[in-house]
Amino acid sequence: MPTALPAPDIEIYLQAADSAVIKDWLEQRFSQGEALIWRTAGKKSWKTTLTHQDQHIPVQIIEGASPGFVSVWFDSPHTPWANDHDCAREVFQSLGGVIRATVGSWQEGDDPDLWWEISDSGECELHWPG
Repeated sequence: MPTALPAPDIEIYLQAADSAVIKDWLEQRFSQGEALIWRTAGKKSWKTTLTHQDQHIPVQIIEGASPGFVSVWFDSPHTPWANDHDCAREVFQSLGGVIRATVGSWQEGDDPDLWWEISDSGECELHWPG
């Protein structure tokens, strides 16, 4: 049986989240005692580089990436999570709220509007937008 490859990247969407709260969580989760250096990456967008197990992980936060949502994109296969769902679950446990991620690794023929959501109501699939 082949070994599952890590996700090439992780992206989650947090509803009505404050980017400062997300930055604080990332600082606590990854900083190892050093302050993260955030660079402006456009209007309401910031980038930094995290370190996990001696691997560098570029991350970007984009407010309003979708109406009412903040995107957090980890552009690396070296995150501590196997997939977007695992990341969303950890962020939900830490920050609460409503968090969305793609249902799976998107491939040609997949429904691009099929998403997975975690909230106080539980976990479910939904069509978004829509």
